[in-house]
Amino acid sequence: MKMKLRKIMQNIASYVEIALSAFLLIVIIFLAIKFVVESVCGIGFDNNTLEYYLEQAMNLAIGVEFVKMLCTHTPGTVIEVLLFAISRQMIVGHVSGFEALAGVAAIAGLFATHKYLYCKNLEEDDNNV
Repeated sequence: MKMKLRKIMQNIASYVEIALSAFLLIVIIFLAIKFVVESVCGIGFDNNTLEYYLEQAMNLAIGVEFVKMLCTHTPGTVIEVLLFAISRQMIVGHVSGFEALAGVAAIAGLFATHKYLYCKNLEEDDNNV
């Protein structure tokens, strides 16, 4: 009885996660269309406009990676989402020298984690389950 209830709860959680992923993907598609329309209609050449469009593009990329993370459940997608988020903050945000150094160190740590600690067999086992 207890195992059956756990299995039912796990299935429900999986369906909710898929529904959330689908909803997020629809929102991202609408925001991407809005972004394209805004960029075509309101092209400007000042730094504020460039920063705005760069921030919007990075937000869309992070959103897509987040949806991939919800769908695939692999450590690699989590690392990719973190890389995009840290990179976005460093590129778009006005960071000090120390914050830039900390961001570079965090990205280097993520790359080292991916290279030395990431087990591809774990990803294959997760896909077979």
